[in-house]
Amino acid sequence: MESYFYLARVSDNKDPDNLHRIQVTKHDSMDTVSSWITYLSPQAGAGNGVFFLPDIGEQVLVLALGERHTTQIVIGTIWSENSVPPATGENSNADMNQDGTNSIQFFKSRSGNMLIFDDTEGAEKIQLITGDSKTRLEFSMAEELAGFTTETDLAVTAKGSLSVSAEEIAMEATKQFNVSCEELQTSASKSCTLSADQDMSLQGSGIALN
Repeated sequence: MESYFYLARVSDNKDPDNLHRIQVTKHDSMDTVSSWITYLSPQAGAGNGVFFLPDIGEQVLVLALGERHTTQIVIGTIWSENSVPPATGENSNADMNQDGTNSIQFFKSRSGNMLIFDDTEGAEKIQLITGDSKTRLEFSMAEELAGFTTETDLAVTAKGSLSVSAEEIAMEATKQFNVSCEELQTSASKSCTLSADQDMSLQGSGIALN
């Protein structure tokens, strides 16, 4: 079976049949648009798999099979001087493999959202960061810490029960802390302390202090 490879640019990625295909134009024939060509996926199953498509204008490598080369597959995208690899901006020494350790593997979307696996020795971590860097989820092996930080509002909603369990829990609000529910129960196996720098009020149809 004869086969050959050629470089092309993505001209369309909106497959009318939703079959993970793209159209391309060859570098030596930019006016000729191909038929819809399957884009290779690392995992493709019935209703499951990995879904990534290149953007229009990106450079791809196409494999043409058969005597007439009618069977074609896009096997991946290619970086170039006009389309350079991204950096994470999270670890300057390991970014772009500048330290030669090849310690960072990551995915970065067009808007800058990132999933980073950092295997830097002594600083191993996993990071999920939004494009504006205002929200991040990090798992640090060196610090033995799982942390979530955000500069925006945070909402946690559960249809059923919500449980939080830890050896120590600290909750702090710089302005106001509100709790609203049908029934509130608080218990302590040892001591319980309530304090206020100013007034404290208790209000209810009946109050029992033992």
